[in-house]
Amino acid sequence: MSWWIEIGPFAAGLVGAIGGSAMAPKLFGDWWLEKVKARYAKELAEIEHKLSILLSDRQNAFSMGASSHMATVLFDKHIGFCEEYVEAMSKALQTLIQAGKKDQPLDAKELLRIRQKWALWLNDEIEVNLDRFEQDITRIGGDAQVFDANGAPVSRDTSIRRVIADLRKILATEELTNLRNVLVENSVKGSPQAP
Repeated sequence: MSWWIEIGPFAAGLVGAIGGSAMAPKLFGDWWLEKVKARYAKELAEIEHKLSILLSDRQNAFSMGASSHMATVLFDKHIGFCEEYVEAMSKALQTLIQAGKKDQPLDAKELLRIRQKWALWLNDEIEVNLDRFEQDITRIGGDAQVFDANGAPVSRDTSIRRVIADLRKILATEELTNLRNVLVENSVKGSPQAP
């Protein structure tokens, strides 16, 4: 008998034990890695689902808020106030320009009457800003001279444009117009007829 026949099984066992012990960590590592991947995939799916629900809820709240009866009434009342107020302001300024009443300040009684009529639909911020605006505007017709940022006198036409621009800021007409554009754009995107 050859010694290779006697040592062969022992050598094969030794090589198998060494190879098996080397493969055991790899097999365990692969199993553990797959388990971790599965757990994180499940957690990621749960997070994506929760995010989807949150986004859907916010979109629904926005859509319901923007298209609700109360929002429609509020926008309509705000627009009604803005139109009446700007019309009165324009008439007063036109009268001032046509009559050329430099010695007499602009009368803001009509503006106050309109504000009182629509008081329920005006918030505190608009009221405070309109108070300041009306104090400033009443000086246009009096002895007060209006100056630009460089200190140069401003013509009546330029000061009227500035008055209207200030009024737009106070009444947030730019924001409302932008909101309307976003609503129209979103409803067109969600529409089946959208290109």
